[in-house]
Amino acid sequence: MSFRRIESQDKAIKLLKGTLITKKIPNAFIFIGDPYIGKTSTAIAYAKSLNCLNPENDYDSCGICLSCIKIESGLHPDVKVLAPEKDIITVNNIREIEEFVSFQPLEGKYKVVIMKQANKMNQAAANAFLKTVEEPPLNTIIILICENIHTLPEPLVSRCFKVYFKPLSIDTIKKFIPDNPDKENLIRIVMGRPGLLISKDILKDIQWFAATLKNVEEKNKKSVWKDNEEIKWWIDFLCIFLRDSLVKILKNVEPLKQIDSDCCPILPLDFKLKKNITAEEILELYEELQSIRKNIDLNLNKSILWNYLVSRIHSLIASSSLNKQKL
Repeated sequence: MSFRRIESQDKAIKLLKGTLITKKIPNAFIFIGDPYIGKTSTAIAYAKSLNCLNPENDYDSCGICLSCIKIESGLHPDVKVLAPEKDIITVNNIREIEEFVSFQPLEGKYKVVIMKQANKMNQAAANAFLKTVEEPPLNTIIILICENIHTLPEPLVSRCFKVYFKPLSIDTIKKFIPDNPDKENLIRIVMGRPGLLISKDILKDIQWFAATLKNVEEKNKKSVWKDNEEIKWWIDFLCIFLRDSLVKILKNVEPLKQIDSDCCPILPLDFKLKKNITAEEILELYEELQSIRKNIDLNLNKSILWNYLVSRIHSLIASSSLNKQKL
């Protein structure tokens, strides 16, 4: 993966190329943005540009030299990609990084550490890692990939060069989805995050989400989530449902009757909100869900969160849905 193959992140790439052009390369970066929009791919592209044996005139990597091939395949001795183990990055993981960067580069110009989901560092790990960021070894570049920087300690954030990424446009997303009957619905569901199409079976996950709504209707007190990422995915689906419900309300209000429908009919149709629900109630819940999603990684208790959301949503469900469950 080279810069030229990264879709719709021109501003981020321009910033990164600027560091190469001026040779003012920060020791530590934070790549910030939604998951599945190209942050990791861009980090790898940057590592390749730093160590490419035959860089292009526009400061992009060639993609075909031995260094580029090794980095792309995960075999370069000077590039390390770290991901959370069991949904957490621990002090032991940080010690592994410290050992890695303590040696001079073996083959490339720079040692590069790419930490995926950096917000998964526990407090002890973040504190330990701060020293590495403050006093990085010579020719060492650290790239933290994070969805929400508010979950990272401020001293760590303040010492990193921030690069922001944005969700992709609908036209760009269409390039990633082959023609099929559900193409338009899938575009709406991925919400600018094409990586979801590769990493998840979306149609299967929709069936899972539909099944969890029965737990909501029945006020089942047992959480349906396995981990934080599943909570985020569930909230995404629920927000799509709320968005569709809001569109239906707005289509019946003057002068918005001509509003284009933006509903996803592949989401559950038998789960309905009460007839007299207002747009304000839907928006209030939507904003609350978005706020919760941003703070999921702050170790929220899953059981308490589930029961709160069940109670919150249950009060807005159409009575016919509840009666249907009792029958």
